[in-house]
Amino acid sequence: MSNDQLWILLGRSPRPTAPPFFAAKVARRIAHPPKRRRSFGWPLFRWLAPAALAALVLLALLPRPTTETPAPDLTTLDLLEMLSPEDHEILTQAGWPYNDSGALTAGW
Repeated sequence: MSNDQLWILLGRSPRPTAPPFFAAKVARRIAHPPKRRRSFGWPLFRWLAPAALAALVLLALLPRPTTETPAPDLTTLDLLEMLSPEDHEILTQAGWPYNDSGALTAGW
């Protein structure tokens, strides 16, 4: 029964009508479809990618500051003076020669 009432209500509703020149507008759209707009990403990629690549190449070619400190100008004798007594013992066992005063010398 509820279906009968629905059909009665639908029968009273106004019939849809096409707007003026509907068929002509549809035929025109079919014959001449609108040009597709390019997506937002294409122009951005077209100019941004080469610019980013150029920036990376430029950064790679720039000189980078070094954080290395130059080594101190120490001679072998300066290094021998900084050794502890245990280090002297290890070096004498390894064959480092002593001079006349009893100190290690730089040469073998």
